[in-house]
Parts: sequence; C-alpha cells; structure tokens
Amino acid sequence: MDVGTGIALLVAFLAVVVLIIRGQSPIIMLLILAVAWAAIAGIGIDDIQKKVLQGGGVAYASAVIIIVFGAWFAQILIQTGIAESVIRSAVELAGDRPLATAMTITLVTALLFTSMYGVGAAIAIGVIALPIMLSQGIPPYVAAPVFTMGIGAGTFINLVQFGTFQKLFPGLKYEAPYLTYWVVGMCVYILAAWMLAFFYLRNHGARRLASVDVAGESAPVRKRTPYYTYIVPIFPVIMVLVFKWEIIPTFLVSILLALVLTWKDRTLQGHLNLFNKTFADAFPDIATIAALWTICGMIIVAGQTPEVAGALKPLFGPVLPHTPLQAAIFFGVLGGIGSIYRGPLVVIGTGAALLAIILANKDIPIPYLYSIWLAPTIVQGSMDPTNSWTLWTIGHTKVSHGQFLKTALPFGCLMVAVNSLICYLMLGSLQ
Repeated sequence: MDVGTGIALLVAFLAVVVLIIRGQSPIIMLLILAVAWAAIAGIGIDDIQKKVLQGGGVAYASAVIIIVFGAWFAQILIQTGIAESVIRSAVELAGDRPLATAMTITLVTALLFTSMYGVGAAIAIGVIALPIMLSQGIPPYVAAPVFTMGIGAGTFINLVQFGTFQKLFPGLKYEAPYLTYWVVGMCVYILAAWMLAFFYLRNHGARRLASVDVAGESAPVRKRTPYYTYIVPIFPVIMVLVFKWEIIPTFLVSILLALVLTWKDRTLQGHLNLFNKTFADAFPDIATIAALWTICGMIIVAGQTPEVAGALKPLFGPVLPHTPLQAAIFFGVLGGIGSIYRGPLVVIGTGAALLAIILANKDIPIPYLYSIWLAPTIVQGSMDPTNSWTLWTIGHTKVSHGQFLKTALPFGCLMVAVNSLICYLMLGSLQ
C-alpha cells in the first residue's frame, strides 16, 4: 500500500478532529470521514454504499436498542418520582453543609446513573441537584463538575454503557474480574469529585462566592415515594450481576417493578398511560447518541477494510500500544486530554478509527482494552463540553466552557492516570 495513501488518510482524520474541536457537528464530520477514508483508499462506489454505509450503518443497531431501553427506564424513574425522592432524601441527611451536600450529590448521582441513561435523565436530576448546591453557596463552577462527575462515575458500571460497548469489544462479560475493576474505577472517580469539592470549597469558601440567583430554577417538589422504592435504581444491576439476566429483559422487569411499587399514586389506566408516555419520551434523549453509534459503525467498518487498515497500520503502528503495559501508559498519559472535544481517543467519535486499528492488531486482550479505555471514555461523557448533558449543565449554571474545564479537567486527568495504573495492576496479567 502506497505510503502517500496512508498519509492522506491521516490528514483526513486529523482534519476531522480539528473541525469537531472547533465546533462542527460530530455526526456530519464523522460521516464525511467514513466516506472519505473509503474513497481515498480506492474502494469503489458500489462497495462504499453497500459495505461502509449500509453494512456499517446497521452493524451496531442492537446497541441503539439497548440505549432506548436504558433511556426508557430513566424516564420511568423520573416520572414516577423515584429518582427525585432518592436525591432529596440523601441531601436532607447532608444538612446545610455545602461540602457534605456536594459530596452527597456526587455519590447519589453516581448510584442513580448505574442504570439511568440519557440527557433527559441528566436534566431531570440536574434541575433538582444543581439548585440545591447553588442555594447553599456552592460556586457554579464547582457545582457543575461535581454533578457531571457523578454521572460519569455511575457510567463505569452502567448497564447501557456496557451493553452498547459490548458490541464494539466482543467477549465482554458483566462479571469479575473486570467488573471488580469497573467498580473500583467508579469509586476513584467519586473520590476525584470529592477532592475537587474539598479543594475549592475549603480553599475559597462557599457562600461568599455564590453568584447565581437560583430563585425559580428548582423543579417543583413532588410527593416522596416510599423508601422501599429506592431499590429500583440499582435493581437492574442486581438482576444482571446476580441472576445473569440479559439487559433488555432486565430493564422491562425493572420498569414494571417501578410501576408496581408506586401503584397507589395512579389508576390502572394511569399506569398504562405512563408506560406508553415514558417510552415515547425516551427517544428525544437518545437521538444524538443513536446517530453517533450509527455513523461510528460506518467508520469502524471502513477502518477494518484491508485497503484502509493496510494504509494506516504503518503510520499508527509505532504509536499505538501493543502490550497491556504500553496501553496503561498510553491511556494514562493521553486519555484525559485526548477525550475532550471528541478528540482522537473518543471511541464514539474519531477514536473509532484507532479502535479499528488496535482491534486489527490483536495484540491486547479485548476485555482489558475496554477496561483501560473506559476511564478516558468516562471523562468524555462527563467533561467534554460537546457532550449533551455536560453542555446543558454548563448552560444551566452559566459557567463558561473554559472555566468548567479549568476546574474539572485536572481532576479528570488524575482519575484517568490512577485508574490506568490500577487497571494494569489488577488486569494486566490476565489473558
């Protein structure tokens, strides 16, 4: 394969990364990249439309279905009032202590997002959690990352996250020893968020720095659901982990459980209406991520064609990791920075190209590769200003992108570095 072809493919890749960083639509840019790669590598129009666009577009359709069910379950938790009841009850225990409140919100948000998924779920929790923090004098630039890092922490063991990425990393199982590391990774990220809150609130205070008027910003307080309903948010994890159920049946049973446990709040017809309504409400939540999964399927298929893979391998081969230790160093050093603004280490983004090459090399065990790549993926999902719920949080708290990243990213990079070391020590010797 001509070296010039590989250089042209690399230039196209870098151009797309730059354009996304500068604010262009990731969906449009990644679609262009998939077609451009195939064309530059000399793949014919017929194969582009059949193999890359059609074949790649449907390759990960099952991942989109799992996302739909996850977002549906999140809407059930929101509209039955269970999610709101959990977070308000937890915050009441923290009292009028800003640091304790911030730490509690991170922890409870993480637990909720072990099963909840979607921008609608993030907004529904955010309109409760953020005004509570702001009303206690926590600065907006602290409240915003404290909340989004909680979402990210829960995502380490989130069933939707696992179920969708299982399609990209064949052979993954929701069980030890890898699940043990994912739980540890979640705890490390919670600790990182607590460190952020402690550093800023202890060093700079809370009340005197509050600058956002939160009057009227809180969601209306609804009637609390009974304490026994608080098991519902973690019920899907229990079903998969203990009873080995599949993800979609688990979410269906969990949805029914939530309705049964809140039976007194509405009539039978009301339950049926809520069942239908929440399913419909789930779709706007996942529109963008579903589109990205579809387009990234095209990139992965294009990257795995002999023409593209053969041209890129000589260029990326010396740079990309080939052993578990190299992977730990590579992602530990570059994972935080490389994941912001959908950079080259974002799997559902331009990183799909790197994933295709690493998978083609077959040097690193796939479950380990997923685990070591998970922390950078979580940083993107909780700190990247182009991410839907991060963007909403920044806008809601009126924090600039620069201030948000200045506050949050150092702690995100620290989390990635620490988790990369832990992942290697726990899993690096497994085959």
